[in-house]
Amino acid sequence: MSNPMNQQTLVENIDLYLADGMPVYDMNGDKVGDVKMYSTTAGYLMVGHGAFDHDDLYVPFRRIRSIDSHDIFLSEPKDTLISNYTQPPKISTLSEERLVVGPDGALNSQKRDVQMVQSGYDGLPARTNSVDIDTITDRLAVGMVVYDVNGERLGDISQYDIPRRLLVVEKGIFNPRVLFVPFSAIASVNREELSVYLTLPRDAIVKEHAMLPADA
Repeated sequence: MSNPMNQQTLVENIDLYLADGMPVYDMNGDKVGDVKMYSTTAGYLMVGHGAFDHDDLYVPFRRIRSIDSHDIFLSEPKDTLISNYTQPPKISTLSEERLVVGPDGALNSQKRDVQMVQSGYDGLPARTNSVDIDTITDRLAVGMVVYDVNGERLGDISQYDIPRRLLVVEKGIFNPRVLFVPFSAIASVNREELSVYLTLPRDAIVKEHAMLPADA
């Protein structure tokens, strides 16, 4: 892994072979689970393990020792993987303002929220998504349905807080579950279908955004 050529070959093999459902093994050949989903942008595998694959591991690509068209082998034993990677990578939001050329040729100020994550490739901060705040807020509406990256329904928008750049998403009638989703996690907004699609899977959203952020 320390050899740049080996690292490049590994990344090329990941790009060539990685697919949902692939079996994942630890360094000793013991099965860890199967790939439920993955992000080549962030550099992580979500591996289902345990009874009925209910427990997920979020394994950075840098822990992949080898991959071919059939199997993935990791560089750590199963116990270490379970100890270190049961939580999704920490995601933060960085706000930035920049000048862009408008339709009339004039420079206009544009505010964007950037989703940042510790890269699964090298552990350094990496951008995974960026949204134009003005465009997003113009398209949002209370009552829109919110879906995760896999198309699973998370709930409906009960309100959206522009100053704090948060969607308040509720599901349920008598005891609704509430999620506080940052604008930076929005992949797209469809006004015609009254729907919002996110960049993250349900498990990561529930674990990261079930409470109002302390700095909000």
